[in-house]
Amino acid sequence: MNITAIRHQLRQGQSESLKRRRKIALLSALGILDFIPISLYQLGIIRHMPDLPGKIFDSDKANGSKDAYIMGVPDGPISLVLYGLNIVLASAGGSAKSGRHPIFDVLLGGVILGSVVGGISYMYNMIFKQQKACIYCITGALLNFSMLRPLIPEVRKSLKQIFR
Repeated sequence: MNITAIRHQLRQGQSESLKRRRKIALLSALGILDFIPISLYQLGIIRHMPDLPGKIFDSDKANGSKDAYIMGVPDGPISLVLYGLNIVLASAGGSAKSGRHPIFDVLLGGVILGSVVGGISYMYNMIFKQQKACIYCITGALLNFSMLRPLIPEVRKSLKQIFR
């Protein structure tokens, strides 16, 4: 492993693959910013989450619901960890020039697909069970969905490399 080459590729590389992974990392960083207030609310540090006007919006109800505490763990901090993991996997190994292994893209795909499925499930729950919306949760789901566009070519390319 050549750390100098990895560092150079991450900072200076211009491959299409690296550009797509940078988009994923940027969207993940925005997800972290979005889920910080949710996590602080779920931990009792913030007592009320500001909402958009309208009766449909109630972020306190959505983020304080039983469904928001997966097996006793608040889903906000879980999302923070997953967004951080996206950034780690998007940057691991630099680029193909510096020896990035295709398994990192497959793992990144697994984390993002899991987040997308979780987002769909939570959106369904908000709409049909709680009948209240959380603008922070909607933003997070949209960020997760938007990661699919740069992700798909990366996973497709990496699977071809692994199984050739």
